[in-house]
Amino acid sequence: MNTTQKQIQTAFAAMLTLLAGLSLTLVSCKERTVIIDKPDTVGEKVEDKINDGLDRRPNEKARDAVEEIEDAAKDAKEDVKDALEN
Repeated sequence: MNTTQKQIQTAFAAMLTLLAGLSLTLVSCKERTVIIDKPDTVGEKVEDKINDGLDRRPNEKARDAVEEIEDAAKDAKEDVKDALEN
């Protein structure tokens, strides 16, 4: 197996891991509907960041899960991009 094949295999594994994580998140949230409003003003954004740091935002667990999924998606995107470039 050459280097390109290994990189593609690694990227594919990263995408499968991301897909599994998203699937588990969707299944766990199946019974609940969560509406997450993004803050609009500078004051609301500052308040949201403070509450995020203190873990006291409404629906904190759901928001944290969404943030983790966004980070994982960005990482997977970069991994795939790197694998395809090399």
